[in-house]
Amino acid sequence: MPSPTLAATEKDPQFAYTLAKGLEVLRAFDAASPALGNREIAQRTGIGRPTVVRLTRTLALLGYLKYHEPTARYRLAAPVLSFGYPLLCQLGVRQLARPHMQELADFARGAVSLAMRGGDQLVLIETCVDKNAPSARPDVGATRQFHDTSLGHTYYSATSEAQRSEINKLLEARSAQEWPALRRRLAASRKSFLAKGFCIVPTPSAGIVALSVPLGPMVDDELIIMNCAVAQFHLQADTLESQIAPRMLNLVRLLQTTTGRR
Repeated sequence: MPSPTLAATEKDPQFAYTLAKGLEVLRAFDAASPALGNREIAQRTGIGRPTVVRLTRTLALLGYLKYHEPTARYRLAAPVLSFGYPLLCQLGVRQLARPHMQELADFARGAVSLAMRGGDQLVLIETCVDKNAPSARPDVGATRQFHDTSLGHTYYSATSEAQRSEINKLLEARSAQEWPALRRRLAASRKSFLAKGFCIVPTPSAGIVALSVPLGPMVDDELIIMNCAVAQFHLQADTLESQIAPRMLNLVRLLQTTTGRR
């Protein structure tokens, strides 16, 4: 049956029914059911299955849902997750992750974030910042690029060959002239990642250097990346590699063990 919200607006001539139904589809997902098929969405929303099929297809093409072909199910994609959807509750590790992320941010005197892919960029889905830091907290939902961030280089290094090839095409299409040099930098980062398990990428214009590690595929095949960004004036020569990297890798192992993914 239609939701109370939809039923209450039946006589409003300005009401956009198709948009409302699309939002009802997004609202069908919750922490207990992060992945749903069209039939389940139809049952939860009261919207006819043929309409649900069109809505989920459209939402997937627009990047708001992600389709997992092996299970024939959809789940919320990064642009929706970034607007406050409790991804970490969905994974069952929110209460565990945030205190450790905050502890790491305080230790590093920087910001610790989680990101996942959203189309041709990465989207921050969780972030903690040093309690005494003068800088602002990175916004959940903010985007980061593949070519010039440690998040991007680590995602590129840790993802599948198919996705790496897709990212190559995106970056080459964006700037064919700069692509050869960028390809060499990405190859160097991947070599470092394979040897050490993380990537370090400085952003001189912002006076920041960041280290990132993959948290792993936490939902279906989606790869989540954790990074720690620190102002360069806070760092000694080997602080990132000798002190911050081991703590991040230990945190990743803890989260993977807790969620049964290790």
